[in-house]
Amino acid sequence: MSKPAWSIVIVALAVGFVGASQDSPYEKVLQQAVDSISTIGTTLKTITDEDSAGAAKPVLRKSANGFFDARARAAKMQPPEKDEKARLEKQFKTKLEKAMKAMFEEIRRVELIPGGKDALKEIAGVLKKDSK
Repeated sequence: MSKPAWSIVIVALAVGFVGASQDSPYEKVLQQAVDSISTIGTTLKTITDEDSAGAAKPVLRKSANGFFDARARAAKMQPPEKDEKARLEKQFKTKLEKAMKAMFEEIRRVELIPGGKDALKEIAGVLKKDSK
């Protein structure tokens, strides 16, 4: 490759990294929270009996820990500016509501399955409002 071609590749990569690094830290935290809740809902769907409830526990625990991590990171952040808050709400409100609705529907179903209540203990902290 010639020198000008390498220059174009380097500039393109640099622009890609700059664009990626400009993601709002708020976006990253919110996306982690949405992903964790979605994973919890998806995992709960797999619970059909006592064996599947036991098998789901490690995944539920890992997803809950991801949610706790996002919540802890958010607690350390300064509140976003008004414009940023409006943008984030527009971007994440529907996603978060959809993920939470699916999760709560599955929780109600899983409570009735043998071993389900025990599996739900793994995500109990997710369901409680942060005391801070």
